Amino acid sequence: MRGVYSVVQLFLMCGVSVFVSCGQSNPVDSEHRFEAGPILFVSDKSGTWQLWSMNEDGSDVKQLTHDPAFWITEARWSPDASKIVFTSRDDRLNPRDRGQALYVMNADGTGRYKLTNPPLEAFHYPLDTKPVWSPDGKRIAFSRLMPPEVSGDHDIFIIDVEGKSERRITSHRNLLEFVTAFVDDSTLLGWYLDYSRRDSKGQIAYLDAKTGVYFKTISSYEADDDAPILSDDKRCVAFSSLIVKNGATGRFLHLMDSDGSNRRQLSISLHQYEWPVEWSPDGQRILCITQDPNKRSDPNDPYSNFPQDVLIVNVADGSVRTITPFPHREAYSRATSWRRR
Repeated sequence: MRGVYSVVQLFLMCGVSVFVSCGQSNPVDSEHRFEAGPILFVSDKSGTWQLWSMNEDGSDVKQLTHDPAFWITEARWSPDASKIVFTSRDDRLNPRDRGQALYVMNADGTGRYKLTNPPLEAFHYPLDTKPVWSPDGKRIAFSRLMPPEVSGDHDIFIIDVEGKSERRITSHRNLLEFVTAFVDDSTLLGWYLDYSRRDSKGQIAYLDAKTGVYFKTISSYEADDDAPILSDDKRCVAFSSLIVKNGATGRFLHLMDSDGSNRRQLSISLHQYEWPVEWSPDGQRILCITQDPNKRSDPNDPYSNFPQDVLIVNVADGSVRTITPFPHREAYSRATSWRRR
């Protein structure tokens, strides 16, 4: 019987996994080489969250990692497709403890190394999440749970891909912060939740990577936006926005120009929750994940999960192709990255 995941858990999902310390056997079985397809996704099809890939038409689905002792919860291609950054269990922890760090491996699964060591004294558990590559592939920005911010606040960090020169960018209290793109060497696109607001609505903004200041917010104060992704030509932002209509609440895919103008909804499905993952290399399509909280993966089981789907949306006409790799009753599957080359 599968447990029920909330919408927040889907977006911020952290796997629980077990493996030995970094200097011993390799949790991503780097001796097991693989050739990944262009779309990376994570799935519990094999019993634990492992890394998988498929083609953009949903074909050639294959499992890339096979160690049931750990989970992979996120993975992203480097800009030149030579490496993959991913999240997995922090190897300093007791097997029963929760927490995750960032790791990097070559595109064929070899050469894995640990990139980050989040603070063990974090209030909930050490947690690094949502890694984003710089355009030159030399740096990675990510979000970290920081003590003693007991509300679960996250701050932004940048680290060299070799694991050197880690630098804290933000030190904001009452903010849950994530970055999703490098605009240039000194500017990041991201979003934050402000816990000092009574409604705690999400806001999309540009962050100065040198000063840690959000210098331009492109969400209106009344909007509740998250998960922005920047097109490769940097002209358009796709994002998820909370909509309340006729008493029903959902998050739906939207587009806007990169300066926040020309905001419009791009309805793509009957799902109640939609999040963009990544633009296609040609900038004409968007990889999305969705969830419908009004249905169950098993209609006869009240404790089954809500169905999740992986979609590719054509920006020009809003047409949708569903590439969910496995039936809902068999597995959860969540797309995480689309190879640029």
